[in-house]
Amino acid sequence: MARIYRTIESLKSLKYELESRDITRFKSVKEIKEFLKEFDSEKQAVLNDTKNELNEEYHKTCIRLKSNTQKRVEITNLATEKIDGQIADLQSKIDIIHKKNGLNFINKILSSVRLYYLNKQCHDFKGRKSKILNKVVLPLSQKIKIDQVFINKYESNKQILIERSAQIKIKELEYTRDVLEECKNLISGAIGENLVVKEIKKLSDDYVLINDFKLEFSPPIFYKQQNERIYSIQIDHLLISKAGIFITETKNWSKKSVNSISLRSPIEQIKRSNFALYIYISENLSLADHHWGEQKIPIRNLIVMINNKPKAQFKYVSIKLLNELNDYISYFDPVLTEKQLNKITSHLV
Repeated sequence: MARIYRTIESLKSLKYELESRDITRFKSVKEIKEFLKEFDSEKQAVLNDTKNELNEEYHKTCIRLKSNTQKRVEITNLATEKIDGQIADLQSKIDIIHKKNGLNFINKILSSVRLYYLNKQCHDFKGRKSKILNKVVLPLSQKIKIDQVFINKYESNKQILIERSAQIKIKELEYTRDVLEECKNLISGAIGENLVVKEIKKLSDDYVLINDFKLEFSPPIFYKQQNERIYSIQIDHLLISKAGIFITETKNWSKKSVNSISLRSPIEQIKRSNFALYIYISENLSLADHHWGEQKIPIRNLIVMINNKPKAQFKYVSIKLLNELNDYISYFDPVLTEKQLNKITSHLV
């Protein structure tokens, strides 16, 4: 299996973009593809799960309402008995005072005062009976009211209740889908580059792939062909083999994009990278093992198109479909030794 170094650039960019927008559920491009494909099914699953949860909650609430209603009756009856007993006790004391005869003047006055307070207490108990009972069962009454409201809503507007309950999860799904739609170019790039990596992995360990290869130049390199100064380059995949180095750019374009004149040609980009890499290797890497002299490292330009490629052929670059990639790479005869391969790899990695 080919040796692979570093994460593909579009995948890093995609991960950063999603995390910056609080989307962390995806661990791979495959999961993103499955989410977009199954979005409607996942949305319906949320509604179904919410429906089942509400059904279960409804049945539990009905049972709890019946139980709490019965408890309230029992507590009310016990409290009523207690209050009625207190009233009966006061009334008994009042009756005893009324039956007493032959009291002297002082005792009559004391009895009258006591009778007044007993009557007042008895009257207060009778007047406050409802309030006392309501206070005793207040916690239960509140729970019963909440359950009754839920049951009424469920029985009268079940579908609306399901949609409202699922609203937060549905909005999260829709937000995730909208963000992914905005990132479709990154996703497409990540899918394409990931497929290239998987394909190259099938090669032997004589091949070394460096994803997201970058070089910076200070001072910059002057690129006469385009009359510009190159400060840095970024290459999707740098493949090192005994046949030389393949500068590999991946494009996951539709047929419409391939034929569009508004999109920038990747050929100029890869030629620019080739020039900069050639200058860098010439100045920093020497293969002096050959008895004839310093050996040249072949650098080839390769654009991999995932599904569609132009019919025309172009100078200085080969354009291959994904299913043509490994056959093309393997076609070239080795010109480097394993020692030289490892030296190049060590330096560029």
